[in-house]
Amino acid sequence: MRVQVLTIVAAGVLAAVELPPPPAAVRLITWVDIAPVRSRLEAAGLTASTFDSRIAALSREARSRVREGDMEHLIHYVLQSTRFTRLPPIEPALSAREFVGRLRSGAPKGGPVPRERSESRGLPPAVDARVTAFLKAVDSSDREPRLAYFRALLADSPGGDRRNLLTLEYLRVMTFLYGKEFIYRGRPEAAAALYRTRGLSTDTAVESGYAVHVGLGVLKALEPSRRIRRVLIVGPGIDLAPRTGMLEAGPPESYQPWAVIDALVSLGLSSVGDLEVVGADINPRVVDHLRGARQAPPVLRLITGLGETGAVAFSSDYRDYFTALGRSVGTIRQGGTAPAGHLAKTVTVSKKAAAILRAEPLNIVTERFDLVDGERFDLVIATNILPYFGQLELVLALANISAMMAPEGVLLHNELRPSLPEDAAAAGLPVEQSRQVIVATVKEAPPLVDTVWLHRKAGK
Repeated sequence: MRVQVLTIVAAGVLAAVELPPPPAAVRLITWVDIAPVRSRLEAAGLTASTFDSRIAALSREARSRVREGDMEHLIHYVLQSTRFTRLPPIEPALSAREFVGRLRSGAPKGGPVPRERSESRGLPPAVDARVTAFLKAVDSSDREPRLAYFRALLADSPGGDRRNLLTLEYLRVMTFLYGKEFIYRGRPEAAAALYRTRGLSTDTAVESGYAVHVGLGVLKALEPSRRIRRVLIVGPGIDLAPRTGMLEAGPPESYQPWAVIDALVSLGLSSVGDLEVVGADINPRVVDHLRGARQAPPVLRLITGLGETGAVAFSSDYRDYFTALGRSVGTIRQGGTAPAGHLAKTVTVSKKAAAILRAEPLNIVTERFDLVDGERFDLVIATNILPYFGQLELVLALANISAMMAPEGVLLHNELRPSLPEDAAAAGLPVEQSRQVIVATVKEAPPLVDTVWLHRKAGK
């Protein structure tokens, strides 16, 4: 379950403050760097002679997946947004069922839809009408932030036939959704495998913040005197257009860095005056957005994508978390306009909190920061990114995370892959604790939950 959060940005100017030095330059990893996990990589067929070419290939593939992720959000936006058209929104999964199901009629059972069959059918009429409205809006002077984001994305696209591009992207996105929601429903391992070739999504989620808050609470209970000064958030993301339930209360915003800062300060693990948080993302648009937040501290408009109904109820702990969220990074105004049953609030981030955050580009699979002892991170958070990695990529990412951590540093994530504990231990990050958190209960069904894992790097 993923609960989307939407936000709005207010203007502001950051006063001059003394800033910590930026992290060392990012560099590609070498065969020497991955010595701790080399045996696991060799078992997968990677050798010293093939390492550099494989890393280069993974880097190229990642750049393609970043673009595919952005284009996926564009399709979700075209289908759901109510800002550029009055046409009724289209739920992406239902569109996938209608479109791909229609294409599969007459295709070989269990086989892929032939490309020529899909291209010859074109877009469904309702989708085609929304594409027409979207392209008209793109050519207008409308400065709505999401539209501006996707206008820039299209401007970077090769070729000039935008409708054909959107048709092909629609097909790709619908094929993924059809597999996830209908072919592999009830088969979690098969569905998880789809994510390892999916475009790299920038989605952000409330429950990631909640699970991380719980994990940090466990750390505080284990070590009441523990202090965290340097934090790395891998893939903080930005809220553009979710797969379903799109809300447009305001412009896109990155949520996780502020939730992490708030949790650290509220739990007494850090203080605003001596904390540095680095948001490292593979998507350059996310990095640019986070860098802008230092100059214009955001006003976060938070709305849960999950709403209470007669069958769904937030857990009391989750409700308490959402109520308190933001007190340590700025000022809160509870409530506001939101769909029935949804929780909502506004958090005005302070200039001091905004000065804590810096952003850097990083591909956690093929790159790392070149850090000396005093620069390594006390805490690394990597939620909702590890599912996108194949086994080789996962091992490389864990090795890079471990190399950038200080002795006794902590990694928090929510990946449930059975092999991960062993892979992490090989990288010097054995599991120490795990917790399952309940976001909401569901009548006559299992609760909606998230899981947090705490790994600790071996000391000197």
